[in-house]
Amino acid sequence: MFRVFGHFIPIKMLTLLILEMAVLGATVYYLLSTGIHSPRLLTDLRGQLGRFSFLFAGVVGIAMISMGLYSRSAMSDYRTLAIKVLIALALVVPANMAGTALFHRELYESANASTYWWIKAPVVWLLVIFLTRVLFGLANQREFMKRRIFVLGAGTRAAAIRQMAFHGSNQSFVVAGAFDPGVVKDRSETRDSYKSVAAASAGAPDWVEIVRRSHASEIVVALEDRRGLPVSQLLRCKTDGIHVIDYQTFCERETCRLDLDELKPSWLIFGSGFARGFFTDLLKRGFDITVSSALLLITLPFTILTAILVKLESRGPVLYRQERVGLHGKTFMVLKVRSMRQDAETAGSPQWARLRDPRVTRVGAFIRKTRIDELPQLINVLRGDMSFVGPRPERPFFVDQLSETIPFYSERHCVKPGITGWAQVNYPYGASLEDARQKLSYDLYYVKNHSLFLDFIILLSTVRVILMQQGAR
Repeated sequence: MFRVFGHFIPIKMLTLLILEMAVLGATVYYLLSTGIHSPRLLTDLRGQLGRFSFLFAGVVGIAMISMGLYSRSAMSDYRTLAIKVLIALALVVPANMAGTALFHRELYESANASTYWWIKAPVVWLLVIFLTRVLFGLANQREFMKRRIFVLGAGTRAAAIRQMAFHGSNQSFVVAGAFDPGVVKDRSETRDSYKSVAAASAGAPDWVEIVRRSHASEIVVALEDRRGLPVSQLLRCKTDGIHVIDYQTFCERETCRLDLDELKPSWLIFGSGFARGFFTDLLKRGFDITVSSALLLITLPFTILTAILVKLESRGPVLYRQERVGLHGKTFMVLKVRSMRQDAETAGSPQWARLRDPRVTRVGAFIRKTRIDELPQLINVLRGDMSFVGPRPERPFFVDQLSETIPFYSERHCVKPGITGWAQVNYPYGASLEDARQKLSYDLYYVKNHSLFLDFIILLSTVRVILMQQGAR
């Protein structure tokens, strides 16, 4: 894994991105240059050809990232992969044709680019993606492409690691071996010092040699009780260059979420993350204002049209105001385009939105799927009640219930809530206690590792969620 500003990125998928963009840029450069038959003109336009070719590859890369084509699960479902490629293609080609005609007119005319973009570009792109993905898929099945890990422990944590290895979406590692050092019989015995643990494990099997023979590059400490931790042997492995990592950090790295069942306050306190500061907050606020202002202007025609349709279909106000819990538990009124009947909660108690909820109007069903009903929340962002990216704000009624049931739930309120978030792009709509637990595991990952880089990744991923209507109700 490659860590950028706290966020874990799979090295294999990053390598695939660089490879595909390089092959695509080189192919576009070659095809454009063969369309120019004058050697003198080709010499004059060579620099422009290179810039244009790799700019095109970069735009394609951003579109593919936004569609989740470099996520951990990108290779798990080829049917979904094909749909995402086609949607990314539909996003890039028209924009790139317009850019070519406006800013590279000489190149556009000289290389007969109009024929190229309408016919050749989609074919070239699809061929490059097909070839690289097939070769990557074949190579990914080879064991040399996977990290070999050694698991220290034999309980539920060790079982969870094996589950990840066999059923993980990216299958980036294999369990090369495991060892259970056992549980300390006399729990009153103190074993905090190096000497006491070394003496206690003197007669134990030399599992350090077993780790070496298994060619494992990493040991995951997944013990249920660390009072039996074989410190001396772990230290020998560490000094031999074998990476040693605890279970929670391993889970965070491999799944990009936190395991709530095994989460301990001490790990959160002494671990990395939760970086805050005046400069960081200032950058994030600037990012929020810039993105929200731009989107508010771009989507204004859609918002006005939606308001007219909502007003024509049902009686009641166009905008819906609802109390939500924000930063540090303070409440605010969130703005949404009304998508339900005005008497949706006549019973008096708040309700989760259900699949095919009868309270949703016909216009409401469409704007909920396309997320148009969330657009007025851009005003909440400009006011400072929300951030563009962050955990979704919940109603006080549900927050009180969930805080009593789910540990660490209140920790999600240490950052501003957002219109979109890490949980929203990784997990479908939540309408139950278990859904709330799963989404919290992603929200806590964001709270712990949030940065402008991760915000940008979430912003791109939101395009996929909207276009593919994932998690809408």
